[in-house]
Amino acid sequence: MTRASQALSGNKKNFYGGLDEGEQLKKAKGIALRLLALRPRSCKEVSGKLVQKGFLPSVIENVVVYLIDYGYLNDQKFAQALAVHLLENKKFGFARIGATLKERGLSPELAKATISHLQQNYSEEKTALQIMKRRFSNFNALRATPKDKNRIIQFLRRRGFSWETISDVLMI
Repeated sequence: MTRASQALSGNKKNFYGGLDEGEQLKKAKGIALRLLALRPRSCKEVSGKLVQKGFLPSVIENVVVYLIDYGYLNDQKFAQALAVHLLENKKFGFARIGATLKERGLSPELAKATISHLQQNYSEEKTALQIMKRRFSNFNALRATPKDKNRIIQFLRRRGFSWETISDVLMI
């Protein structure tokens, strides 16, 4: 089966398997750089994409080391940038941010360190108040029914806010 017929049949698993290691390295670097041009990614995300394309494990390892050496990949900077984005733009709580960081392939230790850094610089209560006022603009804690309060509690829990933060915001 030729490379063109593999591409047409949708079999991308071994699309680059017919190339020698030097050619694979060149192609993999190009693909990885294009991926990073779209948005920042973790080392695990880049290597996962290259595995999907069918590159050899040694080639993938070399590409990741190359990208780290030249500063294109940095999991710590990626974690900080993603966490700040999720907090400021998406208005997620610390628990949801930590889970998202782990989903993106970052180590639990790095996720924990990133969250502790966020806790020093940002207030979860302030973020919860902002999103609650935006989403539930006519909410009044004194006149709210239990059903209304429960709706807000569930909304904030899905966003990753702790029970302590929710109770402070709702004055429960």
